[in-house]
Amino acid sequence: MDCIQSSWDGKLYSCPVCRKSFTPRPVLLKNTMLAALVEKLKKTGRQPAPADHGYAGAEDVYTGRKLRACKSCLQCLISYCEKHLQPHYESPAFQGTEVDVLLPQPEPRTRAGFLKYSREITLDLNTAHIQLLISEGNRKATLTEQQQCYSSHPDRFAVWSQVLSRESLTGRCYWEVERRGGRVSVAVAYKNISRAGWGSGFGFNDKSWALECNQNSYTFSYNSIDTPVSGPRSSRVGVYLDHRAGILSFYSVSETMTLLHRVQTKFTQPLHAGLLLYYETTAELCKQK
Repeated sequence: MDCIQSSWDGKLYSCPVCRKSFTPRPVLLKNTMLAALVEKLKKTGRQPAPADHGYAGAEDVYTGRKLRACKSCLQCLISYCEKHLQPHYESPAFQGTEVDVLLPQPEPRTRAGFLKYSREITLDLNTAHIQLLISEGNRKATLTEQQQCYSSHPDRFAVWSQVLSRESLTGRCYWEVERRGGRVSVAVAYKNISRAGWGSGFGFNDKSWALECNQNSYTFSYNSIDTPVSGPRSSRVGVYLDHRAGILSFYSVSETMTLLHRVQTKFTQPLHAGLLLYYETTAELCKQK
């Protein structure tokens, strides 16, 4: 035993963290940082799931395209891509935990780059004004003279002929709107936007941002402040959202993409896509292939 002890004491030892060398071998101490982390996890009351030695079944293995992680939770020590970040926000077990940026990414420069962040968005019938006909799998809105047979709902817009998306939007998202006819406002809004009164229209309050598209002009509106926007006319508008960075961009989409207007702000809630239609108009959330 003395021989073994002598051999240990005669070697060169180094700390795996600070790389400092020791001769002879130092007395080992507790890793206080790791111990504090373990103690914090114990206080949460969460226990590890029991081991399951069964075989993988249906839906146990994800076979879709792998996405790069964009954020890491500082409590559960897991990194998330945009697609799986929203369930983490909504899980009661992790509400209140901090999720920090892992990989800052620049805004795409090509349509192919934007389409990597495309979202399949549908319209929420419970928010649609009674004169909006919703069709094509709840992606298309048409303003009609007839009232639709919608049930009464507190989320329904009462004054303006507008509708919100069913899906909430966080992270980096991109979608396109195809319009036909006259004026259409392509917008984003918080879910708690007012449903009644003239101030409930997209762009007429501090809870929504809207690009009004006419036959010959564009106008950006926020909180009842209108900003004329120049750019090529197109029946299709692309919307890019980087929620955490506070960036909202509108593009004219044809054979090329042209930036129409960009907003730099701070979003405090998840957003919803919105459409505001005027007479004899149709707007559709495009389904990306």
